[in-house]
Formats: sequence, structure tokens, C-alpha cells
Amino acid sequence: MISSTTPLLADLRLTLADIAELAHVRRPVVSVWRRRHASGATPFPAPVAAPGGNASAPLRFRASDVVDWVEVSGLGNNRAFRADVALRAVLDGESGPPDDVAFAGLTALLRLKAYAPEPLASLDVDDILDLADELDPDDDFLYAEVEALGTHTDRFAALADLAAGSAYTPGAAVEALLAERFRARREALTRSALAPAALALLADLAGAVVGDHLASGVTVARAVADPYPGCGDLLAAVLGRGEVVETPTAYVPRGDAHRLVRRRLGAHGWSVRSLETETVAVAHGTRALPLVVTQVPPVGSGVLDDVAVLERVEDVVLGLAHGQHALVLGPASALVDASSSPEAESVRSALLRTDRLRAAVLLPAGLVVDRSRERLALWILGDGHPGVDIADRWTLVADLSGVAPVAGTFPRAVVEDLATDVVAALGTPGDVQRHAFRFAQFVYMRKVLASRTGLLDTARPVVRGARDDAGAGVVRVGELVDLLDGVSRPALGVAVQRGEAEPARRVRLGSLVDGGAVRRVPGNRLEESDVRAAGADPAGASRVIGVPELLGDEEVGARVVDRLEFAGRYPAGRLTEPGDVVFCTTPRPAALVDTEGFSVVAFPARVLRLRAHRPDDAPGVVGTDARLVPEVLARDVASQPRGSRWRSWEVRIVPVGEADDVAAALARVRERRAAARWELAHLEELEKVLVDGVTTGVVRMRKDEPGS
Repeated sequence: MISSTTPLLADLRLTLADIAELAHVRRPVVSVWRRRHASGATPFPAPVAAPGGNASAPLRFRASDVVDWVEVSGLGNNRAFRADVALRAVLDGESGPPDDVAFAGLTALLRLKAYAPEPLASLDVDDILDLADELDPDDDFLYAEVEALGTHTDRFAALADLAAGSAYTPGAAVEALLAERFRARREALTRSALAPAALALLADLAGAVVGDHLASGVTVARAVADPYPGCGDLLAAVLGRGEVVETPTAYVPRGDAHRLVRRRLGAHGWSVRSLETETVAVAHGTRALPLVVTQVPPVGSGVLDDVAVLERVEDVVLGLAHGQHALVLGPASALVDASSSPEAESVRSALLRTDRLRAAVLLPAGLVVDRSRERLALWILGDGHPGVDIADRWTLVADLSGVAPVAGTFPRAVVEDLATDVVAALGTPGDVQRHAFRFAQFVYMRKVLASRTGLLDTARPVVRGARDDAGAGVVRVGELVDLLDGVSRPALGVAVQRGEAEPARRVRLGSLVDGGAVRRVPGNRLEESDVRAAGADPAGASRVIGVPELLGDEEVGARVVDRLEFAGRYPAGRLTEPGDVVFCTTPRPAALVDTEGFSVVAFPARVLRLRAHRPDDAPGVVGTDARLVPEVLARDVASQPRGSRWRSWEVRIVPVGEADDVAAALARVRERRAAARWELAHLEELEKVLVDGVTTGVVRMRKDEPGS
């Protein structure tokens, strides 16, 4: 156990939700720890008194006690638990420097840690400042931040050593520190931040572009430039792929606004150089060409209007040298949709006339963390084709707006096919004719400029050539067939017998609410920026159920909110309980049963919460011989006519002797229905792979198989 961090944790208090998040477990797991380890040789730490004696406040625990207990018990899924708690202690504590000074100072020390030959904690403050001056003599990225720590320098030096050791490298420690920005709501680091799926997609496409041009002998430096780097998310994603750049080098602008990105990339051991110097070198042909990747607006900037976005993209286009390529990510409203104003149309038309746009890709909504409904588009820029007449100039456009990320990443087949489409679009007209495009369509620039519509509106399919998929289609068919042939369907176990017919018993929903059999719980009025697409790690997130989920426009679980942020920003917020019926009245009545509970219902959706299933829970309303069943209630709500008032809805009740059995049977039906949807999705994919493969010749049916 590392005891040197005890002073760092002295003032920090953790809730059960905090402990779960930091230990990388679900919230109920921590409650199980408390219950199972309430006594014994190593009992779970006791809570401390709430501030001001507030009995209704969440339980809080001394961080140092929790860290010691987790390390002794060996529970949790975070080997760096002590370091992560210490980071939170420093950045959330009240006994240290201001929050922004602490954050900047710690990132500076982690950058210095990557340079220092010995632990920082073994140096006194003057030695640390001398080392910072040696690494950054012109104070371009870290000296001022280290100096600002003042008397706290030694404490932060110990924390930097601890964080780097727990994360294995200073660079990984910086990434862990930056991951806290969303919880801490650091707007300067979260505004316009991209979801992991978008960062991974850009890194994959950058690798495809660089790899193709290296293979073709074109002089492309294994380096990446970003004129609008923000905090460096895109650069870190691209440079972090070893297959993209062999000797990682980043070119970023000089200036105070870019100090953090220099510290972040340098902590990984990557070379960071001045973009201004590189621009001059490229212009004089003295250096190879870095790939340009950028996002407009960058992280830290708020929403920009379309004209401002296009003006920044114009700077990128005009700065490209012959043979240089760029990937530019920005709002679809500016890059591919019909222009929002005559001024925006004028700027975009001028960009299109440069003939540098080789491909444009419309991406799905949900890739900007704080603007979940905004759609992005990607421009792939390269050289024009000098041998093509002005009237015949063209580009390629692709629509991926209907391809949603799964578990925080785009499907591998989608990424690979899009990458091959992008590489072909950067090639010669002959490359385009020979390539079998999956997503891209052909657009004549003259038609786009004349129509003044969106780029996708005038697209037409590319005449497809033959493409060898290296056997991928055959392999995928085999995988899908094995998967589907191996599906087992457990028996539903629904046993029924004939009974005497009798009229269905119906009760008005308003009467059930008035009588107490059902409680109506309002939904939560959420800020749009607090709702994000679900990531790969569900820990610390609560599902959002709203009108899109009820109408089937979104899968339940596709949208989430951060659990800690929800609790902090919405102290009166409500979560569902298992068995709640979530419903809406507009645009039409719809309902579903939340069997898991602990979800956040987004207004105008609401909850119908049934009381415990005992006949005497609602005397005089349901009666002693009948019960409400959530699945039946949800089905009745969904069948109501449009525009009707919820209090007048008539819902059916079930004889008490049948209620438990029919509820269990309906639960099994629900599970089988979910399995059937999964099977249908894979059958649809199999059908597509077979049709596409056979018609292009890469898949051929074997004649020696039974049933062929």
C-alpha cells in the first residue's frame, strides 16, 4: 500500500456512487460490499457525519479509509484506484490551489515526468523549477504552470509520480486526468468534444489515407498537423495508433491557447513542433507533407455559425500544399446540407470550385457529446485532377447518417468499407471507375453549384467496378450461417387450458391513479447537452427513456446520462423502479415496461408505477380478485387513440389467480421477441452479404452442399 498519498486524501469525502465510479463497478455492487463486509477483520469504512447534520444527504465516506479498504480487500476493477481517488482529491479539494491552476499544474508535472530521469518527489521545488526551465526555456507550454503551484509543488510532484506509476506512463496518466473533464464539467475542455466513436473513425480513416500513400510511393511524412487542435483529442487519437504514424510527430500552432495540447502530446513522448515553422518548410519543399486532421469548431469552442465554420475550413484548404491531404470534421449544416444563408452558400461554392474536395461523408447524430442531436460531416481534401475539364469536375459523397455506433464504435465492416471508399476517392479517375463503392455516390460539381442544394441531393450512384474483397464476404457468410444455425430457442413454457368466456374487466386509468393503485411520476426535464450516446463502458451511466425510445426511433439504452452529473444537476431527479411502465401521450400514445429500473425518464414521457402486488393495496379500485400487470397495462396504453386524455384510458385488469403466471409468461415472450429481433437483424445481414457478394462475383455458391 502506498501511504504517501494519505495527506492528499485527508479532506476528500466520497459517496457510494463516487466509489462505484472510481472502482469501475456498478452502484449496487458497493452496497453489497457494505452489507457483506459490515463486520469482521476488515469491515467496510463507516460513513462520516453529513455537513450541517443533514440527515437526508447521501452517505459520505473518508477517501483515505475507502482507498485502504479497497486495496486490502482486493475488490473492484481498477488497479489504479488510489491514484484516481488522489486525482479527484486534488482537483476537487478545497485545501489546494484553484481548480484551473491544479489541473494545469498537474498536466505540466506529468509532461515533466516524461522528461525527468528520476521521480519528481525526490526533487525539491527549486530542482523541479530548474528542470522545467531546462525542458521549456521559452515558457511555451509548462514552466508557468509549474511555477504557479508554488507551495503545493511538492504535493503535486508526489501525485504525478503516483498517477504515472499507476497508469504505467505519464501519457496514460494525462489521458486519465482528461477523462475527468466531463464529470467535473470543465466547459473549456468539453464544449464540442467528440464521442469516442467519432475519434476512432477519424483515426481509422487517417491510417487508411497515410497507409495508401506510403504504399504508392508518395512522399507523406508520418506526422499529423492540426491547425485547430483544442485540447488535442484528434491528435491523440491519430498519433495513438502505432500503425498510422511510425515516429509520432504533431504540428500545432504556437500560443497560450495551445499549451495544454503541447503538454498532453509531449507526455506521451511524441514530438511536438510548431505548425507555423512547418508551413514555411512545406511551402519551400524542404520537408515532407504531414496529414492534416482537424475539427471545426474545435474542443473548447462553442457553436459557430455556418459562415464561421466554412471560413476556418477555407483556411485549411488554402494552406494545403500540392500532394497534401486533410480530413476536416464539422457540422453537416455547413459542409453538406443545403446552405443556411446566401453568405454561407457563397463561401462554400468558392471552396467547391477549388476542386480540392475529393469526398464528403454525412455522419449520424450523437457524435458531439454536448450536442447529441447535431449531425457532423467529414470532408476529405486532396489534389484536384488537372486532366479533367472544369465542366466534368466531380466529387464523391456518402451518407452514413443511418449507421449508428454500437457500444461506442462503428461496426468494423462499415469502417473498412468507408476507408476503402475514401482511399479510392483520393485516387485517379481510373481508380474511381475500378472501385466497387459501398457508400459513396458520384456528384458533378457543376450540378451542385447550379442547384444550390445540399451535396447529397444531386448525388447519383457510382458505376461500380469489380473489387476483390480478399475473401471477406465468404468468411462473413460462414460466420453468419454458423451463428444462426447455432441459435437455440428455449421453450416458452406457456401452458394454457380452456376457460369460461367473460367480459374483460376494464378500469379507467384516472380512477386507478386517484385510488392509489397506480402512481403517476413525472419525467425529468433534461438539458439536451446532458444526454449523450451510450459508450462502450456502461459504468457510471443511466439509460434515458423518452419519446424516441417509446416510439421505437431509438433503442432503449442508446442514450444515457452520467449518473453523477444527473445527481448533481438534478437534485430532485427521479429514477425508475423495476416494473415501471413508461409512457407518452404525444405524438401518439406509446408505452414500455422498464424491467431493469434505474433509468432516467425524459419529459414529456412519464411513469406509471404500480403499487406492490397485493390485492389489498388498492381496495375499492381494482378489487380483491384482480390485479394490474405491467405488460398488460403497457399494451393497453399503446393501443389508445391519438389525442385522447390519459385519465380516460380504459385498461384491463387480470384475475388475481392468473396474474403471476401471465406476468411470467409475458416476460418469457418478451425475451423471445428480443432474441427474434437479434436473429432477424443477422438474417438481414446474411441476405445483404449474399446478394452483394454473388452479384459482384466475390461470393459463389458451392454446388456440393446439401440443399444448394
